[in-house]
Amino acid sequence: MTTTYELIIYGKVQHVGFRDRIESIGRGLGISGVVYNHKDGSVRILANFDDEEIKELFKKSIKALSKKDKLIEIERIEEKELNTYIEFPEGINRISADDLIELNKKLDEVVKYIKLIFEELENHMKILTEMNKKLDTHTELLTQMNEKLDKLNETQLKMIEILEKIEKKL
Repeated sequence: MTTTYELIIYGKVQHVGFRDRIESIGRGLGISGVVYNHKDGSVRILANFDDEEIKELFKKSIKALSKKDKLIEIERIEEKELNTYIEFPEGINRISADDLIELNKKLDEVVKYIKLIFEELENHMKILTEMNKKLDTHTELLTQMNEKLDKLNETQLKMIEILEKIEKKL
């Protein structure tokens, strides 16, 4: 018998592309329901399941998202059986309370991540600058060694000439 469940996902799950991923997993498993952001910061899913294994696979796939996507952090998933059946359109569908507010929140998150990226780039630039200085020092040392080897080679050639002259005289 098909039953409607509410899954409540806690963690960093809003404004990180989480609901889109839920829609994809749900479509892949043939699950019907809705997914939405709740005001407490969680994401809620109302979905119909007629097979316990599919429900568990769905939950396991949701948990795996935090391993595959660094922006998503899942703390826990609560499950509530609603003891009813709600007929949903086919697939998991996203519900947005206010598209403009949602968009602004996502843009704020994007700005935050862009700032983090630029901070990381600055750190990497500092490291690369230090490495470049060390490389310049090594290049200078190698050049000095090369000059000394050239002088040594010249000295060896002169010694060979002198030895050849001595050998002719003997």
